[in-house]
Amino acid sequence: MALEIQEINDIVARYAEITKAWENKKNQAVYNHITKEKEGVSEYPEYWKGYNYAAKMYDSIMPHVNGSYYPYHLFAKRAPNETKEQSEYIKANYKPITTPVFEDFKATVSRSFADQNYDIKYKEETEDRFGGDTLENYINNWIDNFGSLDIFVKSLLPTLKLSDANGVIAIYPKSVPTQQTEEGEIISNELVEPQPFFYSCKRVVGKDNEVYYLILTQFNSRVKEGSKYNNSGQVLYLLDDTNIWKIEQKGKKSDFEFGEPELHYEHNIGYVPVISMMGTPMLIDNDIIYKSPFLTSVPLLDQVILDNSYLGMVKATSAFPFMVALGDTCNFVDSSGNMCNDGQIEYEGKFKSCPSCGGAGLKSRFSPSGKLLIRPKTTFSEGDTGLSGDYLKFVSPPMDTLEFLRKEIDTHLLKSRQIIHINNADQAVQGNEAQTATGSLAKMRSMFAFIKPISDQMFTIWEFMIETIGRMRYDEYYGGVDVVYPTTFDITTPSDYLAIINEGVLAGVPPAVTYMNVYNYIRAINYTDSQTNALYELILNADELLLMSNADIALRVANGTVEKWQDVLHNSAPQLVMEIEREYVPTEEAPTLFDIPLQEQIELLKAKAISKVTETFDPIQQARQQLLDGIN
Repeated sequence: MALEIQEINDIVARYAEITKAWENKKNQAVYNHITKEKEGVSEYPEYWKGYNYAAKMYDSIMPHVNGSYYPYHLFAKRAPNETKEQSEYIKANYKPITTPVFEDFKATVSRSFADQNYDIKYKEETEDRFGGDTLENYINNWIDNFGSLDIFVKSLLPTLKLSDANGVIAIYPKSVPTQQTEEGEIISNELVEPQPFFYSCKRVVGKDNEVYYLILTQFNSRVKEGSKYNNSGQVLYLLDDTNIWKIEQKGKKSDFEFGEPELHYEHNIGYVPVISMMGTPMLIDNDIIYKSPFLTSVPLLDQVILDNSYLGMVKATSAFPFMVALGDTCNFVDSSGNMCNDGQIEYEGKFKSCPSCGGAGLKSRFSPSGKLLIRPKTTFSEGDTGLSGDYLKFVSPPMDTLEFLRKEIDTHLLKSRQIIHINNADQAVQGNEAQTATGSLAKMRSMFAFIKPISDQMFTIWEFMIETIGRMRYDEYYGGVDVVYPTTFDITTPSDYLAIINEGVLAGVPPAVTYMNVYNYIRAINYTDSQTNALYELILNADELLLMSNADIALRVANGTVEKWQDVLHNSAPQLVMEIEREYVPTEEAPTLFDIPLQEQIELLKAKAISKVTETFDPIQQARQQLLDGIN
């Protein structure tokens, strides 16, 4: 149901009231120098139940997503025994070393976008008057900044979803086409151009999920600040199931007042054109809030950032160790005849630090050229010959600290990957699991169970965007879209397949089962290379000895149950295929060898193997043949 103007004003007034009350409370709160926080006030205004939780979750995740997002919350408090100088050094030399974990997680989740995993079919609009200006054409060519919605989804959606589960995507036209008439400016009959706009959870400043969303947009209004006007005011969009309203801040910026709602666009699609990024649902006072699936690894990655910062500090101290050298007793005398005594000079009953030694009581024995001067033994003095130990040495922290920190970093990085079901590169299962396919299969099932809900939610968002753009652009003429969600994912690593194949061979499983696993292994290592994938698909289908050992093949060739050309094909298939490719004559229907039917490819490969077989004669037959060849 469309909201009335008064209802919209009440919603905006509530937003302004909460904001001003929170700012006043924060300004009056006492600052705790130990915790580095204002006491008795939340970090953010609570615009809706769970807003602070969502905003803090976003803040905790972003340092591991975006390297330019500095983790202030981790370095706000100094560690015990950490000096101010050390703290400043750590902050100045911070390095975002945890972002690869997020990138690997995103890449794993993005495997659901492989073309063979899903299908999208656009239905034609119910009238022909749109010609070539179909929804499919618009979706694939007219999305701002990305060109197509496909690129928007595959390149950006996983990052948005995994980093901000309570962020939203709103669909609306940036501008509405109008035309001038005698009655004034009216909306024209041109098709609107709805676009997807992402807003982080911090910009969602009011909501009732099925009724409205109030969003703090990226736009600005003109307000008065001091004695001048500037474009720093806020612009809000309120989206309900019928309209999109624009509300601008007005007057003095400090008053935080808003003008009357202006109708931006009447979409009439029957639902709010906004969808959450979603995640694992949670209930806060019976209101749903989402938790990012990446959040479980954040505490471990936070510890990695801290340990790496401490490691950098220790390494710097080791690279620039403290110098310990001999010194002379300071014998400085001021203008009043007062002598330095252990770094202090008494003057009129008061003590002050010696200006020569700075209160140390010793003075340097380094020469102007940087050399340490050692007193020789003389007839009047033993000099420094009586001293034991080193005259000069350097002191640095023990290497045990460095090794401990490195071990902690590696351990936490590994655990953070395991908890979100990703491995280091092509890491196989560990321990006893590496000796059995059971561990690989269990790991694969766990990963599938973890990724499937994430994939389903991403495709729900994708389908929502297509549906909403279609309804908003074509109204009742929208034809619809059919989206088939992924049900399988290429998530098993080559190492997993090798473990499965090895156990299958040892257990004596049927060759057909092993063949399937070998085929999957080949696809796993070449899934991004269509040419190589086609090559091995041909070999796997043509090689009838694929699962036999060399000893078995040699025995069967000897007793005649296997043809020699089969042995040649088994051992030289890639070279034979490359030779066939060089000899292949392209046609319009089949530009490459792999474009012809698979059965024809197999026949060509078998023929090439047969042509390579040379008959072996016994010596008498060979001599007789050579004699006959000479006579002829």
